[in-house]
Amino acid sequence: MTVKIKTTQKRASSIAGILPQVAVGLLLSILNASCTDTPRDSIFNPGGPAAARIAELGWEMIWIFTGYFLVTLLLLALALRGRKREKSPIGFRFVFVLGIALPTLILVKILISTLQLTLDLGSGKSELQIEITSHHWWFEVRYPGYPIIDANEIHIPVGKMIRFKLLSKAVVHSFWVPRLTGKRDMLPDHPTELRMTAGEPGIYHGTCTEYCAGPHALMAFKLIAHEPAEFEKWLRTRAEVPAVPVDPVVLKGRTVFEKACANCHAIRGLSEARVGPDLTYMGSRTTIGAGTVPNTKGNMAGWIANPQKIKPRNLMPRSYLPPEDLHSLLEYLESLK
Repeated sequence: MTVKIKTTQKRASSIAGILPQVAVGLLLSILNASCTDTPRDSIFNPGGPAAARIAELGWEMIWIFTGYFLVTLLLLALALRGRKREKSPIGFRFVFVLGIALPTLILVKILISTLQLTLDLGSGKSELQIEITSHHWWFEVRYPGYPIIDANEIHIPVGKMIRFKLLSKAVVHSFWVPRLTGKRDMLPDHPTELRMTAGEPGIYHGTCTEYCAGPHALMAFKLIAHEPAEFEKWLRTRAEVPAVPVDPVVLKGRTVFEKACANCHAIRGLSEARVGPDLTYMGSRTTIGAGTVPNTKGNMAGWIANPQKIKPRNLMPRSYLPPEDLHSLLEYLESLK
């Protein structure tokens, strides 16, 4: 029995010695996170009013829970080091207040703040609606009222409330732009909505945050915020049908596309297939494969020849084109801007 007591005391002493180190390390980590440059896609680097309110609530939760955790560590350290064993008449009240009542009040307060924030983010009059449909494993983008269908890149005007109508054609996905607003699930056959406003021009990175099997980690998109006048110009440009090329190499690439790609991909005025992403303005996109690789001629050639090597388990099959046809097809796709 004596050996067991000594062993228990020794373990308690060891734990008590570690607790201050844990507390200091946690505190330094929080201070470091608040003082250094925030990562570009972090919720603590908001780019719009909705994200700013989410970040504010997030910091509130971090500081409250961190403070309570440090108090808990302090009390635990005092208990492990204490030598008095007599009962105290205030023991029950002490445990009830700090262990039950106060945590309950904190959680209720956080719950109310979260519900209020959720209601506020879902209200407000929208000035533009955009329809986003998730597929395996990419995002289709439509602008109602305009003949524009894009993929994996969303364009919006700065300072305008945008209403996103979200739908999935496959399994459950989740739409998230960390710097602009919270997440929203995309459900099959059941549209959901999400509202957001970009506070300044720039490129905001988004992703699917609901595991959807396959190359889920390679299902991303970019949201590009323009000044209102620039966005209107973008809408007018994208509403136009691409002109028939006059360059013989590019024109041959157009013919190759009709033979090899038109059964799955659409280009306005040429093909209406909807199996894969719309390629009407493929040359202007910054990435290939839903954010997998930059949109360069070399990456495009690799994607057409063997997409599984770049994005394993995506649904596009390999293409077996002669080098000359592949070259002309690349020139054509690059011209679609």
